[in-house]
This record gives sequence, structure tokens and C-alpha cells, in this order.
Amino acid sequence: MMKYDNQNNKNSRREFCKNSALVTAGIMMPSTTINSMFNVFNDKKLKLALVGCGGRGTGAANQALKADDNIELVAMADAFKDRLDSSYTALKEEFDGTTKINVKGEHQFIGFDAYKKAIDLADVVILTTPPGFRPHHFEYAIQAGKHVFMEKPVATDVPGIRKVLKMAKIAKENKQNVVVGLQRRYQKNYIEIASQIRDDKVGDIVSGQVYWNSAGVWVHPRKPEQTEMEYQMRNWYYFNWLCGDHILEQHIHNIDVANWFIGEYPIAAQGMGGREVRKGPEHGEIFDHHFVEFTYPSGAV
Repeated sequence: MMKYDNQNNKNSRREFCKNSALVTAGIMMPSTTINSMFNVFNDKKLKLALVGCGGRGTGAANQALKADDNIELVAMADAFKDRLDSSYTALKEEFDGTTKINVKGEHQFIGFDAYKKAIDLADVVILTTPPGFRPHHFEYAIQAGKHVFMEKPVATDVPGIRKVLKMAKIAKENKQNVVVGLQRRYQKNYIEIASQIRDDKVGDIVSGQVYWNSAGVWVHPRKPEQTEMEYQMRNWYYFNWLCGDHILEQHIHNIDVANWFIGEYPIAAQGMGGREVRKGPEHGEIFDHHFVEFTYPSGAV
């Protein structure tokens, strides 16, 4: 998501809807009409719901609330109370002295069905739970007529992707804005390169490499009182049904750049991966390295 200069936070309603936390849809989503949001809401106060109260969700809500004066957070949902409580406390402190945080106690929802209750109260929904849950949350939000910002990736398996694409089509027909957090498309240096490619100043891309090298992320040690479900959900990055492995969860940004610059989507892929460093039981089932070669319709590799 885009970051905002506090000195320029006096955006109009129109600028909020075009440029704020709800940035334009990315790799998996059909393009939507940003005009539909500000034409629907005009100067009505936007009611925001946060589904998934971890670090990314808290940050996304923070950015959305700073993007415009006429928006308030009215509902929050998470599987775990401690996550919701810490997120609420952080946001409350950040917006102390304002009316931005208007989440009553009865609108702080906990559990697997909490997302439905939060979504029902809002105009715009932020979906930032582990991605394994995203298709179901997205389906409910679209069926409820809401506008959506959701983090990448949008699903972790083929049935999930099919569900998301089906609901995205419905959202487009209903003029609901759907936005995915693929931030490279909003970075000025990437946009400039893309414009030069589009203006034929670079030539056709016939091959290339994209990388994501990282030292890894957090590990939350297992606690004796935890169920297996809770343990996996709190360590969602290491379990494929929740994360999709890091080539999807993180490297999706750079694969999106390749697709964007080449102007096509792959028609074939071959690859390999393994575990050489992160291979203890605390690292679940994901690989710690991957290599995948994509082939595009034009023959680019």
C-alpha cells in the first residue's frame, strides 16, 4: 500500500478514492472503476471495517484513516482477542484526540465467523488475514455489496483463485471497487520504466530474472495450551494452506512486475525448490528456496 505524507493529508474525497489505501487492482483482479466509489459515497462519512488485526492489517487501517478526513473505523475482527486488542490500542493511540476510531466494544468481533459481523457494519472492508482465508472473506464482502481492499496473495490454491475470480467479475458488474496490495505498480520508478516500455523506448522483453532474497520472518514458539489449529494460524507463514509458500506470499510482487513489463501472463512453468536452512519443525512445511521458469505466449522467458 502507498504511504502518505502527513503534510499532504488534506486530500479531497475524490483524491482519497483514487489514490488512497484502496489502490487499483493488480495481478488477479479485473480492473474496476475507481469513479464508482466516490460517485456512490460523495461526502458521506466512509465506514471502514478491518478483518485481520495483525501488523499488516493495523498498518493498512492506519494508512486508510490518514488518507481522508471523512472516514472512520467502525468494526474490527480477528480470530484471536489479543491480536485485536493490540491493534485497537495502537490505532487508538495513533488517532488520539480524533473521532477516527469509533469501534464500540460490541463491534470488536472474535472468532472464525467474526469477519461477517464486521463486514456487515461497513462501507469499505480491509481484508488482511492470512491469505488462506481470503477467498471466503472476499466472497462474503462482495455478496454484501462492499468495496474491498485486500492484501496479496488473494488465495493459496486453485479453488480459492477460482472463487476470487468469480466474485471479482460480480464486483465489476456491480461497480464495487476491489483492490489488491501489489504496491510496485504505484512506485514512481517502476511506473516510469513501464511507460518507457509501453512507448517502445526499450524494445520487447525476451528474457529476464526477478528475485526476492530475504532472511525470513518471525517464528512464534508453540505454547502448551495451544491447539494445533491455533499454532498453525499464529505461524501461518510456514503452512501452505494458509500461506501458499513464500514464492506466492512474497515473490508475487516481483512476478507481478515481470507480467506487467512483458505485458502477458505465463502459459507454462517449470521449477524446483527445497529446504536447506529453514528446515526445523518450527518452519512448518514451506521451502526456503525456489526457482521457477515461466514461458509467455510471445516466447519470453
